[in-house]
Order: sequence, then C-alpha cells, then structure tokens
Amino acid sequence: MSKAWVVVGVSAALIIAPLASKAQPSPGSGSATTNRPAPAAAATAPGTTAPAPDTELKVPQAPGRLYTNVVGMQLVQVGDFWAGKFEVTQAEYEKVMGSNPSAFAGATRPVDSVSYADALEFCQRLTVKDIEGTNLPPGYVYNLPTEAQWESLAGDASLDDAVTSQKDRRSGTEPVGSLGPNSLGLYDTRGNVLEFTLSSDPTLAYRVLRGGSWQDFIEINLRLVFRNYSPVDDRKNTYGFRCVLEKQ
Repeated sequence: MSKAWVVVGVSAALIIAPLASKAQPSPGSGSATTNRPAPAAAATAPGTTAPAPDTELKVPQAPGRLYTNVVGMQLVQVGDFWAGKFEVTQAEYEKVMGSNPSAFAGATRPVDSVSYADALEFCQRLTVKDIEGTNLPPGYVYNLPTEAQWESLAGDASLDDAVTSQKDRRSGTEPVGSLGPNSLGLYDTRGNVLEFTLSSDPTLAYRVLRGGSWQDFIEINLRLVFRNYSPVDDRKNTYGFRCVLEKQ
C-alpha cells in the first residue's frame, strides 16, 4: 500500500512541473511571457522596395501668368506665350547642357559665346527636362522667340536700364536683372548680350540677333529696330539668348 502512494505522488509531480513552467516566466527573465501573436511584416513583392508613406505623385500643371521651371528659370506670360524674365544664365545653361562656354564667368551672368545651334539645342533639352520633371504637361515646348515675338517682349525697354557702353565703356556682361525691367517685367531686353531670334528660313547663311550688347556704344546699334546678322556657326562673347515657352 505504501509503495502505491509513492508512485502516484511522483507521477503527479512529473506532470504538474512542466505545466507550471509554461505558466511562469523563466528565472531572471524580468518579464512575463504573452500569448499574443507577433505583428505580421508588411508584404512586398520580391525585389521591390515598399514606397515611403509620405511620397506624393507630382501632377504636371499648366503654366500660370508667372511660371518657374525645373531649372529655376522664371517666365512671364506675354500674350499667348511665356518669355524668360531674364536672359538664360550660365547656371541654367550648365544644368541643361553640362558645360559653360562663357567668356565672362558668373552663375547669374547671361551665358555668352553660344551659337544659334547651341541655343536651339538648349531649348530642346530643356523641353524634355521640364516634362520629365513633371512641372510641364506634354504639348508645351521651349524655343527661341521669333522676331515678332521678340519685338513684343522688348516693349518699352529703356536704354537707361540697359547694360551697354553708351555712357561708360564696359569690359563684359553684368548679372541678369542688374538694372530695371520694362513694363512687362522683363529684364535686359536691351543690352548685356545680343539675343538670337528664331530663323524663319533655316537655309539662310545668317542668323539674326536683337537688343544690343554690353560693348555697344554707337547709337544706331542701340536702337530697338537694329538687327545684327551672324554667320550660322558664329560664337561671340556678345551673343546670348532668351527662351520662350509655347503650347503647340
């Protein structure tokens, strides 16, 4: 009889001990266990990265009266097109073309020593860059102004607000916007650098620039109607350009 009780007592101890060890924290753990399931990890497709929670899709917007593009160029609406508030700067040119041919270095100075083909290529590359940057809807393009467009944006620009050598001989360009704007809010439409206009006939052996430059001091060269004729591939430190934006 005494042997039976001993066996039963030992069996109970063996059964109860494992159960108790599951219900109590292990010695020295300092915390109780829990039966709550671990949070599931967010599932992502193999080889992909989950998007940042604050990422927002940029939606292209049509330009308003004032527009700043992907390289920081400011444009002002003039009738049915937009014109650069300033001549194309060296900083803007470098962002698009990856180089700077200018004789008078300075990020905010107008780019100079460019050819007509250089100016056109800049406009083409800027169109692609601005659309890819989701700032500009498809259908808008950058270009050089036609002569008629240039005359409309030159407006009532005064020689008093023109970087020329009329009063004092200059040795180079000045930062864009150094002097006052015309009534359209555009700067340096006269002076600083001559501006290429879009050729109406690409087969011609010359290109037309308007507006006068930093080195001009002869009165006739400073007139708004004056046209400078340049060989097709010519580059001078008085040559630069301004962009216009149009919807096709």
